[in-house]
Amino acid sequence: MFSRFKKWTVEHQWSVFIILALVIATASTGVSLWLYRASGTARLDLSRPGYEKVREEVQDDNDNTKPFPPTGPLDDATIEDFRLRYKTVSERLDQMNNYDNAVMSDENLGFADSPAVTEPIE
Repeated sequence: MFSRFKKWTVEHQWSVFIILALVIATASTGVSLWLYRASGTARLDLSRPGYEKVREEVQDDNDNTKPFPPTGPLDDATIEDFRLRYKTVSERLDQMNNYDNAVMSDENLGFADSPAVTEPIE
């Protein structure tokens, strides 16, 4: 029976390959969607439809920590802007103790406690 299956598999390699690829893709997608929901990431994902109002209410408290533009004029104002951004980030890092578990707390990572967001029913 095994030799018969092996012969059939060799004769239909392309079909077996396509079916196997589809099974693996479906299983991987299923596992990733399960992890997405089980880990709670789905509740944090504000890019989903229906969260336009919530996205507008999100406040950015990262003053002077936005990425520095890679192009543009290199003058005194640009250098001062870079130094200000660097100083802001450096001060924040100096305030943290690298070996303290509190460094990974929700407050330090910027996850403020906010009311739970529920999906709108349409």
